[in-house]
Parts: sequence; structure tokens; C-alpha cells
Amino acid sequence: MSEPAIDPGTPRRFLASSLASYWSLGVRLIVGFAAKVVLARLLIPEEHGLYELALRIVTIAAAARDLGLIYHLIRDERRPYGTVFGFTVASGALVTGALVLGAPLAAGLDPELPGVLRVLALWVFLDGLTGVPRTFFERELRIGRLVWPEIARGLLAAGLAIGLALAGAGVWSFVAADLAAAGLFAALVWYRARGELPLSFEPALIPGLLRRSSGLFLVWLLYHLVIHVDPFVVRAFEDAAAVGQYVRAYMLAFLVRQIVFPRALLPALVEYRHDPDRFHAAFRVGTVFLLSCEVVAGYFLFFNAEKVVEVVLGPQWGPAVLLLKILCFVPFLDVFSELGGDVLKVRHEDRLWLLILGLNLASLVAFGAAFTSRWGPPGMAAANFLLLGNLLMAWRMARIFARGFGRLLADMALIYLVPLPLFGAAALLPAASWWRLAASAAAAAAGMGLLAWRFWRPVRLFLGGRVAAAGAAGDGGSGAGGPD
Repeated sequence: MSEPAIDPGTPRRFLASSLASYWSLGVRLIVGFAAKVVLARLLIPEEHGLYELALRIVTIAAAARDLGLIYHLIRDERRPYGTVFGFTVASGALVTGALVLGAPLAAGLDPELPGVLRVLALWVFLDGLTGVPRTFFERELRIGRLVWPEIARGLLAAGLAIGLALAGAGVWSFVAADLAAAGLFAALVWYRARGELPLSFEPALIPGLLRRSSGLFLVWLLYHLVIHVDPFVVRAFEDAAAVGQYVRAYMLAFLVRQIVFPRALLPALVEYRHDPDRFHAAFRVGTVFLLSCEVVAGYFLFFNAEKVVEVVLGPQWGPAVLLLKILCFVPFLDVFSELGGDVLKVRHEDRLWLLILGLNLASLVAFGAAFTSRWGPPGMAAANFLLLGNLLMAWRMARIFARGFGRLLADMALIYLVPLPLFGAAALLPAASWWRLAASAAAAAAGMGLLAWRFWRPVRLFLGGRVAAAGAAGDGGSGAGGPD
């Protein structure tokens, strides 16, 4: 059977969607980051910690709501948008009700948590309304249609949270802002999708869709547990203030990843799943770009942690300095887990991805509990370096890309090494000083310039649709095999 033809316009749509997503992310994160800077001075760490615990519970519940259908939708060639939307609306209502009824069970984490959770549970339903239209625009590489709704959501959330905090609303500032922003985003996204999104509802498709998405459901649930479990482990041994300190340090350490993550990579991999050379090139370009930004940011944060925490969060966040110095290196080591997950999703290797995430969750909880009981929150931060599933993911990427994986490792080594002497020179200046901060900013700019110069050619070739043979597809020459 012949394989689907590749749209020659895919690289252009990939670039356009990437630029649109970065524009949206840049504006939203600047607004959101500025709001968090202000709120760090208006609300005490205990209130931040209480909100973060509630937010993580509803986020994990939202992953359970979709049962993997939203994430399977991007790779299902039938594009059953209406069927998935009908199911997620119903499941969103059920999960929201279950959270409201089960909220008292959260009292063991914090006596005030059930009250916050009962109200924030509505976010699960509101967020579920946006999953299908958002996936529609991402699947069709039309992410630009999401830009203004996402920016409007960020502006409303930031403005309302700050206004309520100034009025003395405490933790409810976060809750009200999240709910209002989710409602606005749902309205705007559906307005953009009107007349474009096919919404035929075919209930007979649901059992088959659920079977095919079951692996992705478990994957996505475990993924959320892995990225959200840290605060719960910290809370088991420390108070809510320690949770707040940890979460804000984590936010700073992973801020750049949120900004530069190649959101259009997954649709591009779907397009190139039958073309091993372009499949490999897309993964290489995404990895090199993401890692370059994360490494430069990590060095900057490590050498300037005291000044960054002082300027961004304020004097009451002093314990976050050590946490930031540890956590800023975590993105260096899990780039395969982030982007490799997209590769496994396209190849329908859901079971392997599930195993990888299960190993990561088990090791994170086990090492985290052991280390936190002995060293406090810094122990939890250190446990992030001992995720056993990351080793399995790296092995699988090596098998898939074969000889091309060695070239990618060489690229990564270069990314780690090139900026280091520049930051080392900046580190000769006094710690926690404006001089070191300024010199580090110059080192970051120079480091990114050198890396951009080194890697511009493969990026240009990929975006121009002129990809040299990678000679890299393992597993019998299929860079993205597996049933559709």
C-alpha cells in the first residue's frame, strides 16, 4: 500500500506555526512571569504553596478527564473532532463533580486545601472545552489562530490575580484568575474555530477511540504525575511555605523550556512519519534548539541564583536560592524524555513510553522521599537527576536513529561546552553582584550567537525542505514506523 504523500508546504507551515507559538508563548510568559514577580511580593509563600497543591490536583484530574483522546486525536487520520468533543464535555462534568465531592480527602495535605479545591475543580470542566479546537489548530499547523486567545487569557489571569491580591483576597486571587481566564479562553477559541471545525458526533467510534488512546491516557497521566509529584513529596516532610519556595524555584529553572519548547514538532513528526530522513532532521532541529536555550539559561541561573531570586521573587524567598542552583541543571539531562515522547507517540510505542514514565515516577518518589527526609527540599531537587526512565528513553532514541544518534550526541556535547568558558569568565566577578549579572547576560548572548552560527545550516536545510540523507533510521530503515 502506498504511503501518504508529504505536503511540500509542511516546512513552511512548521516554521509559521513555530513562530506563532513562540510569539504567543513569549507574550504570555512575560505577562505571567511579571504577574508572579508581583504576586511573590503580595502573597506569602504559604499561600503560593496552598495554591500550587490545588493546581496540581486539578491538572492531574484534567489528564484523567480526557482518557488520552485529545492526544490520540492529533494522530488519528479520521479527525473525529466532534465525537471526542462530546465525550470530553461529559467526562469533564463527571470529573469536576468527583473533585468537588472528594475534596475533603485533601485535608491531610493541608486543612485549607479542600475549600480551595472545591472551587478550582471547575477549571477541569472549562479547560476540557478547549481541548478539541486547540488540537484542531495544532494538528493542521495553524497555531497562529490560537495566539490572541492565549494572550488574552494570560492578560486576564495576570491582571485579575494582582488586583485581587491587592484587595487582600490571598490564595483566592489565584483561583478566581484561573477560572476567569479559562472561561475567556474557551469562548475565544470556539469563536475562532466557528465554521472551520467539523463537529459530527458518532458515538459508535468512541469504544474504538478509547482502545487506541488507552496507552496515551496512561502515558499522559503518568507524565503529569512525574512533573507534579515533587510538591507533594516536599509537603509530606515540610510545611506549605517550603512547598511555595520549591515551586517558585522550579518555575525559574524551567521557565526557558516553557518559552522555547518546539510546540510544532509533534505535528511535523506526524507529517514526516514515513520519511526517515526528514523525521530525523525534525527531531535533531528540535533537540538542538531546545537544548541550546536550556543550557545557556541553566548556566546563567546557576552563576546568578542569588541575584535572580532577589530581583524576581524578593527577600522572603531566600531558601529558593539553593533549590534554584540544583534545579537549573535538570533540563540539561531530560531533553530526550521531553522530545523523545513525541517520537514514541508518533511511532505508537505507547507501552514503552508508559514504562519510561513509570520508572521515572517510581525513582522520583523513592529517591525524593529518601533525600527529602534527610536534606529537606534540596534533597527533592537532587532526586530529579536520578530518573531511571531517562536512561531507557536515551537507549530507545539511539536505536531509532542509529548512526544519526551519535551525531546528535556530538551536537549536545558542543552545546554543553561552548558557553561554559564565557560564563566561567563572568563568574570571576563578585557573586550576587550586578556586575556578574550583566557579564552573564553578555555571556548568554555570545553563547547563543556561537551556537546559532554552528547550527544554522541544518536548520536552514530542514526549513527549506532540503534534507540530506541522515543515514540514521534504525529498526529496518523506518524512522517512524507503526500503524496509523
